Amino acid sequence: MQSDYEQIIISRDPDSDNYFYIKRVYNKERELSMVQVLNKYRRIYKCLFYDENKRLSNASIYNTTSGKEIKNVTYKSDGKTISSVREYDSETGIPIKVIFYKPDGKCVSSIIEYDESGIEAKFMLYCDDGKVISAAI
Repeated sequence: MQSDYEQIIISRDPDSDNYFYIKRVYNKERELSMVQVLNKYRRIYKCLFYDENKRLSNASIYNTTSGKEIKNVTYKSDGKTISSVREYDSETGIPIKVIFYKPDGKCVSSIIEYDESGIEAKFMLYCDDGKVISAAI
């Protein structure tokens, strides 16, 4: 992704004396493509990615100590409805589980769980009433 320019804003947490940086990244057409939230040590805490329609497409949360991604939320094309959530080990970055949601973005469709080495260990498929209809290893 090529950026045309970036904008950094310093903001304070209203509930404490902590402050953080908000870095906005714009593309060549001067449209917002990414927002990074950095802690006071300028380590990335959160990244929000926007599509060409200016809608939120993806959000990532990071462990500021290890720099590893710990959570990734993918949104449907409306920029509001959750499509899936991926969770990672905060120290190793190895996947822990992925939750896929039904079209409403609230009810779980399926879950994949991983073992400590990142190998798929369990798959669960859910029916509309929330009961597991299929589980496999």
